[in-house]
Amino acid sequence: MPLLVCRTCPRYEPDSGSFGDALDPALAAAPARGIRVRHVPCVGGCPHTGNAALDGPGKPRVRFSHLTADDADDLLEATVAYDASPTGMPEDWVVPDSLAGRISAVTDKRLPMSSGRFGC
Repeated sequence: MPLLVCRTCPRYEPDSGSFGDALDPALAAAPARGIRVRHVPCVGGCPHTGNAALDGPGKPRVRFSHLTADDADDLLEATVAYDASPTGMPEDWVVPDSLAGRISAVTDKRLPMSSGRFGC
């Protein structure tokens, strides 16, 4: 199960990239819990800082914003709960209380177009 961590947060500040650097040591328990941490250029949370997302096959991407290294344990807990959920929708798994108010996006996957053409 991948946990996507923005490697450019806070993108528009002089300390760009500091969020992922600060979060990494706090996520040391991730591999033992079956979680693969992936650093990605952006999870679409700008201009907010501290963005990470949960993303699994056939499930929506759930993005959290305004995270700090202090949220690492709850973020790992959320990742495991999301992975165990059949739908990935936040109402179908237990979102830790500390993170519930920081869900900044739930994005469905795009379905492939059956005709292979754009527009029609």
